[in-house]
Formats: sequence, C-alpha cells, structure tokens
Amino acid sequence: MIVEATPNGICLPEIGLWLDAREPSPACWISHAHRDHARSAHGLVVATSATLSLYQARVNGELGGGNQMLALNYGECLEWRGARLTALPAGHIVGAAQLLVEYGGERLLYTGDIKLRAPLCGTQSVVVPCDQLIVESTFGLPIYHFIEREEARQRIAAFAQECLVEQATPVFLGYALGRGQEIVYALRQAGIPVAVHGAIARFLPFYAEQGFDAAGWEPYEKGSHRGRALVLAPGMRKFLEASGKDYRIAYVSGWAAVSNARARVGAECLIPYSDHADFEELIQLVTQSGARRVHVVHGYVSAFARILRQRGIEAEAVEGPSEAIQE
Repeated sequence: MIVEATPNGICLPEIGLWLDAREPSPACWISHAHRDHARSAHGLVVATSATLSLYQARVNGELGGGNQMLALNYGECLEWRGARLTALPAGHIVGAAQLLVEYGGERLLYTGDIKLRAPLCGTQSVVVPCDQLIVESTFGLPIYHFIEREEARQRIAAFAQECLVEQATPVFLGYALGRGQEIVYALRQAGIPVAVHGAIARFLPFYAEQGFDAAGWEPYEKGSHRGRALVLAPGMRKFLEASGKDYRIAYVSGWAAVSNARARVGAECLIPYSDHADFEELIQLVTQSGARRVHVVHGYVSAFARILRQRGIEAEAVEGPSEAIQE
C-alpha cells in the first residue's frame, strides 16, 4: 500500500484517505482530539464517537463546522473504497484510536499517539500485527522512561497529602486535554479536594461520559483554593506567582523524565507519567507488530528511525518534528 508523505500530512492515495491531515481534506481519519492531530475542518471526518464529541467541542466549533462525521468505535470495521478499516484502542486520551487498514492483501497500521501501559483514564491499547506500521516517536530516545499508572496514582496522591498536611497548596501541572483530567480523577479517587482551572474543567464531562467521573471537584476561583489541590495547565503557573500564596508544584508529564524539567517549569516534584509510549514501549510496539516496513512520524523521527535501522528494521522518517506536540 502506498503511504504518501506531504506537507499536509500522510495520505493513503489508493483509498483517498488522509490521516490527521493539517489542512482541510476531502476525507480524514482523526486519531484523537489534540489540536496537533485534529486541527482542520474536513469534508468527512472518521473517528471514534468520543473523539468526534471532543473534536466538535474543541476544534469544529472554532472552525465554523460543516464537517460530515462518521463514527468508527473500537473493534468496529468499515468497508471503505475497497479497503477494510478497523479502529483499535491507542491508550492515549479518551477516544484515541489506532487505525488498521486492510487493502490488497496487506495490513497497514497507523498508531496515532499511543502508549502500551494502562492509562489512568481510558482503554489500554493493543499491539496489532501488520505489514506496514506508521508510528509516532514523541519520546523515541533512550533517555525517556515512564512509570506505571499505579505508581503515578500513588505519587500524585502522596504529594497532595504531604502538602496539605503542611498547609501548603499542592499544584499539579498537566495538559488541558488528557493529563489534566487524569490528575483530577486520581486525586478524587484518593478523596483529595480539588479545584480545577476552567481550561481543564471544560473537558471533565467528556471523561465522565466515558466512565471516568471525578465527581466532587470544584472550579478554581482566585484566592479560594486553600485546603485543596489545584490542577492547572503548564502555561498557567505565572498567575500563581502573582498570587503570593504558599504553594508547591508537581509536574506530571513524559517530559518530567528529564531532570531539567524541574527548572524549566519551576516544579519541585517530577512525576514521569505520560499518555505517550516511552522508548522501551515504542521498541516493543515495533518489534511485536512484525512490520516489515516502519514509517516514523512526530517527535524524534530521524533518531528513532535510525535506531530501528540499527536493529535491522526497515524504517524511514516521513516528516519533521511536530511543531505543536501535545503531551
């Protein structure tokens, strides 16, 4: 099957389908609802129901609508222009899915953003046997090692409890869609009071609809968070500095696997939990898939493709680093 890399992203020209296209396209598979993958209004959008809901709320409304939507949920198949499409869990944010394309006797898999470890919120992914693999490499260097979800859950709760005992405000930094909701969910599961910034809170109902209800959280209001953990997106810590409150910061991210993240985001506590695969997971995914050819997209594409070739795997970097990686 032909995999065509263009400035607009990846296209499968034989079946007229784009994969997470950057610009409007006639028909596009959207792997998940982060803006670096779901950024345009397309003629037809194919995605899971959860991704379509988030896409409409986050992206489609901003673009003025006009898309046709076609839901393809986990395990479902769709006959498409001579091909068979199947959606499979990716373990990234809620709704995130891999796409298996069977065409002309060949199996091609597009992972989108993926992790193999079980997520705090979401459905665990699976390794899918295929002939060709299109895989992301956001953390495709050996320096990136992440923790399991249970350790992440424990470390999040322990930091919050320690701060509250000391009458300091525990502040958690996590991305507005994905990590932020997982942090809130973990804190509420531990019975810890939580105040949530609106950029994160707006997506909590979507997580509740998927079975991850963080009931009991409160909206953040300036000056009213004493006695509660506070969950913010990373770019929002500046207003904390202006508040003059006694607070301590934890950074929950794959980037927290590298110690310089402490100075970069001003956090004392680094929790290297990610909704992406770390280096070992990526190697496991590639090798267990049995793919005879691997196309590497997003992140450390050249480095990871080179590492795969050194291991005897036919691999190529098909695009440069993403300009707006969501993690």
